[in-house]
Amino acid sequence: MKFTAEQLPGVRRFTEEHARRYKVDEDLLGDLVIAVNEIATNAVRHGSSHAELHMWTENGRVIAEIHDSGTWTLLADPGGSPPPPEAEGGMGIWVARQICSAVHISTGISGTVVRLELSPTARYI
Repeated sequence: MKFTAEQLPGVRRFTEEHARRYKVDEDLLGDLVIAVNEIATNAVRHGSSHAELHMWTENGRVIAEIHDSGTWTLLADPGGSPPPPEAEGGMGIWVARQICSAVHISTGISGTVVRLELSPTARYI
C-alpha cells in the first residue's frame, strides 16, 4: 500500500489485517502494528512525503517492508540501543528491534528500505 502521513491509521489497519491473515499470534499482533507504525512514521516524516508498505510471508516469517525515497547516512547500528531518557524522539528503530526478530535497513540513491521480520508465534520482548 502507498501512504502519506495522513494515511498512517490505514497503515495500522493494513498491518493488522495482514497479520491476522498470516496467523500472527494475538499477543504479538499489536506489537507488530506498533513496529510497522514506528517505521512507517519515520518514512513519511524523515524520508519522503510518500512511502510504500508491503507485507508477505517467507520461510515461516511475516515480513513487513517499508520503502521511501529519502536517503540518509546509516549509523553503525541504528536503534541498537535505546535513546537517552531526555530524548524527544529517536525510538522508532529501537522499538522495532525490540519487537521483531530481525530489522534490515538499506539506503541508497533509490531511497531507504526497512524490512521487519518476525515469527508469527514467537515472543521477542
